[in-house]
Amino acid sequence: MSTAAPASTFDTRTRILNLAEELLLARGFNAFSYQHIAKELQVKPAAIHYHYPSKEDLGTAVIRRQLGRLRKWRGLPRVTELTPAQQLEALLDVYRQRACAAHGPQVCFFGALAADFLTLPAAMQQELRTFSEELTQWLAGVLAAGRADGTLQFSGHPFSKAAQVLTTLAGALQVARVHGEGQFQYILKQLRTELLPAA
Repeated sequence: MSTAAPASTFDTRTRILNLAEELLLARGFNAFSYQHIAKELQVKPAAIHYHYPSKEDLGTAVIRRQLGRLRKWRGLPRVTELTPAQQLEALLDVYRQRACAAHGPQVCFFGALAADFLTLPAAMQQELRTFSEELTQWLAGVLAAGRADGTLQFSGHPFSKAAQVLTTLAGALQVARVHGEGQFQYILKQLRTELLPAA
């Protein structure tokens, strides 16, 4: 099932991280082991322990990398130079790409880990909270700016609305796994109807 690139492209550490993320999204954090990674990458388990002494270290590294991606994405000129409504659409498109993945709808990163949250090591729990809080704060800022300039509409506090939108998107990806991409598109259309002023 691996889509990890050949060793000539990535070093072993990156290949391990890539496959761990892939397995996490497909199965959940508790449903794979170092044996799975070693077999898939055709390396000895000791090679994985060398880079990531424990599974907690590996899981924490996966979340930190995703947090880094979020920070980089939201700071890109192609995102920061958009209007609030366009920034919202950019975020929706990230989730839409997961719903339209070639091998079927994928759950979102947060959703995959949230299902296992109570059994995750404390370090991973904290990193996941940080990821969720930063994404929610960013979206809250987008929604507040959009309501101020008239390009977005909603009632209530921007942070509360951001939390609702993100929860809806995470749930929509779960629903898409059962009912297909079309169900996700219905939910996305409803979000746009509620947030974008009528023409």
